[in-house]
Amino acid sequence: MNKNKFLQNLFLIISLSLIASSFPVFAGDRSKAPEDFNCEAVENFNGFSEKAIAVSDKVNISVCVREGYIKINGWNRNEIRAFVSGGTAVGFSVLEKSKSDDHPVWVKILGYDPSVALKNKSDECVAGNVIELDVPFGATVNIKSGESKTSIDSVAKVSVKNVGGDIFLNNISTGIEARTYRGNVTVKNSGGSMTLETTNGNIVAYDASSEAIGDSFNAKTSSGAITLQKVRYRETEVNSNSGSINFAGELLKGGQYYFGSANSLITLILPENSSSKIVAVYGYGSFDSEIPMKDLVREPNSKLGSLSATLGDGDALLNFKTVTGKIIIKKQ
Repeated sequence: MNKNKFLQNLFLIISLSLIASSFPVFAGDRSKAPEDFNCEAVENFNGFSEKAIAVSDKVNISVCVREGYIKINGWNRNEIRAFVSGGTAVGFSVLEKSKSDDHPVWVKILGYDPSVALKNKSDECVAGNVIELDVPFGATVNIKSGESKTSIDSVAKVSVKNVGGDIFLNNISTGIEARTYRGNVTVKNSGGSMTLETTNGNIVAYDASSEAIGDSFNAKTSSGAITLQKVRYRETEVNSNSGSINFAGELLKGGQYYFGSANSLITLILPENSSSKIVAVYGYGSFDSEIPMKDLVREPNSKLGSLSATLGDGDALLNFKTVTGKIIIKKQ
């Protein structure tokens, strides 16, 4: 096996190892929840609660989670089933109904049952060891949470904003927004515009592509690595302050790609017939390409490294920026 093939397989192994890892069931310390997270103290952390409601096939679902392992699966029913183990009760608030058939099109998941009289109905956040939702395939899911690990599979669109915890998303068809301050973000077999961010963690995306003109891909981490394979977007921006960036795939005609890292390695593994213009600023670092470049111009009077060049016919645009890191383009 040659060196480039080895690197390409290594990226895939890294991706699939994070994707295949299962999230442990856990219950965090509620006393350590962030003070600015707007959920009051929950009660009754024993037993389980389960509820179901008929909804539209394209329902919009909102849920606030204080802590827990969140597991959401799409299914072929126009129904939401909510299950909480070892935590709060669970209930639904219908915020909007369809004018055509009166089915709910916007539902909020609650940490209490509205049909039961409780002392504290102001606490809408769900908490528990396991929080499980079965929702229609066409659902849009919006989650805001404290400390939680989140796994979502086979829905239309997702927005997840965590204070802390890993996020795993699979088979999301029309768009993703995933942000966590402490944790990894992993995406597989998904489409639509994507924004993936973590402050302290890694980002892995495998087999992701645009679904409509104008869809973009953005990945950003402060202190983790970013690994992308088979990520196909004409607008791609990738930033890691202190972690490596690895991209293995094709450049789309007319695409604009930006890769930035302050002091780490940026590696692209591309087909030998790739076609792109290159603009690279690498400061006190270095730039190297195994694919022959033409029209190479280096800034002669600058103390900081920079260059422009062309691969093939120059059908796409590659922008690189680093201060002290290395930029390497390798052949597939």
